[in-house]
Amino acid sequence: MLILVYGDDTFRAQEKVAELKAAFVKKFDPTGMNVSVFPATGGKLDPGEALQAICSLPFLTPRRMVFVRELVGSTKKEAAKVWEEGLMRVPETTICVLWESEEPKALEKKPLFKSLKDAADVHYYPFPVLEGAELTKWTAARVKERGGQIDRDALGELVSRVGSDLWQMSGEIEKLVATADGKAITRAMVEDLVRASFEGEIFALMDAVSQKRPQEAIKRLQQERWAGSEDHYLLSMLARQVRILLGARAMLDENPGTSKDIVAQEMGVHPFVAQKALAQARGFTFPQLREAHELLFQYDATMKSGGIDADLAVDLVTAKLLTD
Repeated sequence: MLILVYGDDTFRAQEKVAELKAAFVKKFDPTGMNVSVFPATGGKLDPGEALQAICSLPFLTPRRMVFVRELVGSTKKEAAKVWEEGLMRVPETTICVLWESEEPKALEKKPLFKSLKDAADVHYYPFPVLEGAELTKWTAARVKERGGQIDRDALGELVSRVGSDLWQMSGEIEKLVATADGKAITRAMVEDLVRASFEGEIFALMDAVSQKRPQEAIKRLQQERWAGSEDHYLLSMLARQVRILLGARAMLDENPGTSKDIVAQEMGVHPFVAQKALAQARGFTFPQLREAHELLFQYDATMKSGGIDADLAVDLVTAKLLTD
């Protein structure tokens, strides 16, 4: 049996691998003597050694399990033949798990991945980065799985602050469930306890700006400063976000039905970023965003000559976007 667990959502991929291993150990190998992982920590992958383990008979049990990490994505076309021949003859007594961290669509184009589709008994578990409704659904399910409850507003705020990083999300959920102590998690709890990722905070700031909520926008800006974010970096991130919104607004003007996938492809951003950009761009006109972009360019040049401080430039751009 051949199993491919792959995707850039490394949290869910690792959970799946742990689930497969736990089920195998429970059913076939309580001692763990028939579980192998290649390459060893800090080592290099030896094809001969790994293939020998895959083709070896199990010891005192009907099955053995072999994990091979980052094989498909790193194997060159000229080296794929060796692995293809070896993996095509995985014995019935071996469960071979290929564990990859590359983005699913990219990995599925690799020569070795394509050739393994012809294997007799192959199973696929792709784990792309979650976004939008799927991310919200996963987060709600995780809270319930951990014995908690969460208000709708709190759920939206949590997803907005953390984004698609499920490693951070899992830790934040554990903390919130423990704090709620049997009660529903509220938005206030999320705001007090969850430190947003910087990108998540920029998204939240632009949400407030695009929806003309000045008090929230100023609060979020001040929180970033208290957290140690430098205004030069804040300004560069604002400039990046305005450029993305400018592109999204242009595409919306050309085609109001533009999807996040089209924006992601055209602008080279993640679909989650594209989805946020489309929602925020609807709060501005193209001329408004163009003027803000020109202002950012002007302030950047003036800052380099010492004519304006970064903190004032950030405040002025934010005010401009709020008042237009």
